[in-house]
Amino acid sequence: MADRRLASAQITAAIIALAAVTPASAQQAPAAAGTQQAPAAAGTQQAPAAGGAVTPLDAVTTTATRTRAISGDVAAPVTVIGREEIERRDARSVIDLIQDIPGIESSGAPRTTALQPIIRGLGDERVVLRTDGARNNFNAGHRGRTFVDPDLLRQVEVLRGPASTLYGSGALGGAISLRTIEVEDILRPGAAFGGTLGAGWQSQGSGPRGSLALGARAGDFTLLGAVAGFTNNNFTDGADNTIPFTGDNATSLLGKLGWNPGHHRFQISALRFRDDHQIPISANTATTTGITDRDTVSENLSFRWSYEDPANPLFNPQVVLYRTHVDLTEQRLTGARVRDRTELTTVGIDAQNTSRFGLGPTRHALTFGTEIYRDEQEGRANGVPRAQFPSAEQSITAFFIQDEIGLGNFTLTPGVRLDRFEQESPDGRNDRDSERASPRVSLAWQVTPWLQPYVSYAEGFRAPSLTELYVGGQHFPGNSFVPNPNLRPEVSRNKEVGANLRFSDVFQGGDRLRIRVAAFRNDVDDFIEQTVLRTTTVSANVAEARIEGVEAEAQYDAGLWYAGLGAAALKGDNRVTDQPLASIPAHRVTLSAGYRFLDHGVVVGGRITATAEQDRAPNVAGVAQQTSGYGLLDLHAAWTPNFAPNVRLSLAIDNVFDHAYRRANWNSDPSPPFYDVGRNIRGALRVSF
Repeated sequence: MADRRLASAQITAAIIALAAVTPASAQQAPAAAGTQQAPAAAGTQQAPAAGGAVTPLDAVTTTATRTRAISGDVAAPVTVIGREEIERRDARSVIDLIQDIPGIESSGAPRTTALQPIIRGLGDERVVLRTDGARNNFNAGHRGRTFVDPDLLRQVEVLRGPASTLYGSGALGGAISLRTIEVEDILRPGAAFGGTLGAGWQSQGSGPRGSLALGARAGDFTLLGAVAGFTNNNFTDGADNTIPFTGDNATSLLGKLGWNPGHHRFQISALRFRDDHQIPISANTATTTGITDRDTVSENLSFRWSYEDPANPLFNPQVVLYRTHVDLTEQRLTGARVRDRTELTTVGIDAQNTSRFGLGPTRHALTFGTEIYRDEQEGRANGVPRAQFPSAEQSITAFFIQDEIGLGNFTLTPGVRLDRFEQESPDGRNDRDSERASPRVSLAWQVTPWLQPYVSYAEGFRAPSLTELYVGGQHFPGNSFVPNPNLRPEVSRNKEVGANLRFSDVFQGGDRLRIRVAAFRNDVDDFIEQTVLRTTTVSANVAEARIEGVEAEAQYDAGLWYAGLGAAALKGDNRVTDQPLASIPAHRVTLSAGYRFLDHGVVVGGRITATAEQDRAPNVAGVAQQTSGYGLLDLHAAWTPNFAPNVRLSLAIDNVFDHAYRRANWNSDPSPPFYDVGRNIRGALRVSF
């Protein structure tokens, strides 16, 4: 293990040595190397719009195929949230941004840093999370995963369904790519220096927030520095109950140095997040016991290189070398006054090349590459090893290849990835290694200019986590964890059929309508489930689970006004016990609309969310058997004065009618003493200079 740590330290040292205006709906999306591409010239980053109207489904994505594509044209359900929507939401967490996407839910009680994404009923380590191309593998029992202030994000991409062909272990449910702001988001065209200054406040928790971003350009060099943060006291729910231990004091720092000689792009970036707060150990449950003073620190350091020459379509490499470190320090304030420390360090490299060429009547975009990374985790209690988060390591080596083959109006996209895992136990007696191939194939047919049906088959997998394999120690008084080094990887097989539709000049000249519908069935074998028995807690494989459902997205933009609809209906079952799965979200429909007073720079809009009753739950003690349906209304407005186009004022009201509701995945029996967050009035001011 010492040799491994030395190797990790050498890679980290190498990284350090290497380190010696927003568009309306479709963002200019530079991509971090490894899964993303460098900023291209304006006009190459978004679809041409009919009459200028562009919907969010016209935004550029690289997450669905690792190549640039219009999100509404790919044979995969991918949703892009651009900078304008991020600013409008004035969100305190990534989860706030994505939870309206069809098939997406957030797990846990409303504590900001403890929330985790659930995609199509699969959460925790079954969703791959990447920030600027760097993996974020941290997952430690109820403690959250998304550690970045949304004010530093320019784009969020969510790919639903198994994605292991491109992203390896953990992508059973899907993948989320976070992209931080670039100098191009800060500087005005032709400017050498500029910045943005933001301030805001919300009624929930009497919480102020602020941000400052500065950018500079000199020749081929660019420099960006940004800070964002917020603080708040405890929230209240729709019944005027205090939601305990929901206060935060969070700060994010971002720095980037870029060099763009010719067709090359080099970039060094560093991102740091810190939140100091009092919170339960099991923070994403409704518990109000086991309180700790937690200091959450997440650090990402990366070096990226890409090359793109239109005259050389065979050579388009992208490389990211990164180190991600998460460190949670917890001083327990109740019970035994233990000081816990939970750390995970991931060091890795992700490299790929895309070659575009023709062979006879076929067109090809051949993408191939490798991903190598190493996780080292360590848990300590009062300075000694903590068996509940065992000190262990794993190394992963992967190779992948995918070919987007065009023949007439058909696009066939086969791909496969091979992952090899080596996992090392604390005592060296239960080390293990395994391999897994993850294939995917899709076929899209452009029947007419407005209709593109598609079918796809994809496999995903998740290797057992180090904690699941080697955990030990006390779970709670009278109950102990039992390790299971014989766990098998989870494997999912997803069948999907869908259609992308595009229309122009529907109700008036220049408008644009985009629609995507999909139906899927995802069969998961060897699902890893944790079971709490009378005196022990153990993880074991469940033979088979099935999740199936339908999803729909529709987006319309006519310039003066716009509208969107998202809907999902999912069902999940344990096919061994014939019991429903606990993580499946209730059926939900979201309708949004807005109007732009172009002569005055004013935009007003709203959103209605209708969620059905969820009465399908496993017959397990502590799990609620029914969660009531609910409806929410949110309103928002923004003003960019014609006489001051560098100023933006915004106002929003969430949960206008102060409705008391709970999401099914954190409801329990007996019911928690509080509901989700009640009415929240938000205001913000942003000035660019």
